[in-house]
Amino acid sequence: MTADTDIPVEVCSQLDARLLAAEEGLSADANASPVLRAVVGEFRRKFRKTRAAVEGEPGAAQREGVIELEQAADSTKWAALADPGASDATKLAIVAAHDTICWFKATGALLDRRHIEPEPLAT
Repeated sequence: MTADTDIPVEVCSQLDARLLAAEEGLSADANASPVLRAVVGEFRRKFRKTRAAVEGEPGAAQREGVIELEQAADSTKWAALADPGASDATKLAIVAAHDTICWFKATGALLDRRHIEPEPLAT
């Protein structure tokens, strides 16, 4: 595996962990809406579908997989932020998963702690 393919594998590992944290948060969040649960489920399905392409060699398939994941991440983030019943912890976990794939799409790099928005729920 080359350095170019190591980063996508790390990104997918980070995304998987953050998506799992979001799913666990939802499991414990009795006030989160069924819509939010469905959107997070769709994000997970898109991740399963696209992971091999995202972790693969740079090219059209990887780009398409990243774009598909970014779209699912965007929908999930906005559903979380719009859900008045979801806890802040659930929302933050979802935003963290979103930011992982969006940062990779924008920079080609792994999201580092120093780039995470300090208070993403601040209005």
